[in-house]
Amino acid sequence: MIKILGSVIILLVATLFGFRMANRYAERSKQLRLFITALKILETEILYAATPLSEAASKIGERIQGPVGTFFAELGHKLREGQGVTAGEIWRETLAAHHTSLRLKEGDRDVLHSFGRTLGISDRQDQIKHIQLAVAHLGTEEQDARAEQSKNEKMWRYLGALMGLTLVILLY
Repeated sequence: MIKILGSVIILLVATLFGFRMANRYAERSKQLRLFITALKILETEILYAATPLSEAASKIGERIQGPVGTFFAELGHKLREGQGVTAGEIWRETLAAHHTSLRLKEGDRDVLHSFGRTLGISDRQDQIKHIQLAVAHLGTEEQDARAEQSKNEKMWRYLGALMGLTLVILLY
């Protein structure tokens, strides 16, 4: 009885591990889509409403869910505080603070870092061009993430269950 219960627990834990690993691929794609959406909202706020950056970031934080929304909400709060720091530095610090909650790869972070360096240092038209460039680069990263997701997501789900099943067989 204890052996069967232990086997079921091992199988469940291994399967959950596989599903969790598979979920990371889906999360990356989702977060990249949300960053693209957030930057498009930022573009609209800057171009049509002439909203200050701190206020626009806070609005995005309210509209976008999850870690990306939290990132923009915190960015808006830090931009309002200011304290003699540039918007680019605040962007970089906020991105670093959310390193663990955002499921981004190094290439994704590089795109966001390079966008952050241009944040708030140019006129509206130039800022719009930088946003559009970042959206285009993030779109490419999202396509890569989707390809990686379709390639690896199913594999991790099966691999988790098969690892658990292998352990159970080896224990008997």
